[in-house]
Amino acid sequence: MEQKGFLFDQNYCIGCQTCVSACRARHGIRPGTYPRKATSSQVQIVGPFLSVACNHCDVPACTAVCPTGAVQKREADGIVTHDAEVCIGCYSCVSACPYDAPQQNEINNKMVKCDLCAARLDGDDVPACVLSCPLKVLSVGTISEFEAEGAVKEGVGFTMHGNGPNLRFVGR
Repeated sequence: MEQKGFLFDQNYCIGCQTCVSACRARHGIRPGTYPRKATSSQVQIVGPFLSVACNHCDVPACTAVCPTGAVQKREADGIVTHDAEVCIGCYSCVSACPYDAPQQNEINNKMVKCDLCAARLDGDDVPACVLSCPLKVLSVGTISEFEAEGAVKEGVGFTMHGNGPNLRFVGR
């Protein structure tokens, strides 16, 4: 398996939150629900800024607690997906995730989370957040490629937990 994940360059992020808006639009959710979260330049005047979503962990806490199997980790690329048709809205995944990635979708009372835009990736496209970023500080690829290029696991404001998050940062 070639684990996919995000690479984020905090050195050049301007805190515009375009990635957040693109993610919300793709998922068709109301303001107040954020599968991708980012610090805002309107709140925090000076960077470094942080943009995070589901980390598609090596050992995702959300999949272990889902009673219906609605949250699954794909074997081919390690992307953690969510099937809203199978989800019963129990929010066990919300409580289990140390990164606060799953969110309550008030439109259908089910969970919503970043799925790395798996359908777009399967169609040789890029995630909505990556496509929308005006400075191209977000990218998606395999973790092994990112690490071979010198990416690091730690970023300013990002705390790693023991479940193996697959978010990497461009070194400072």
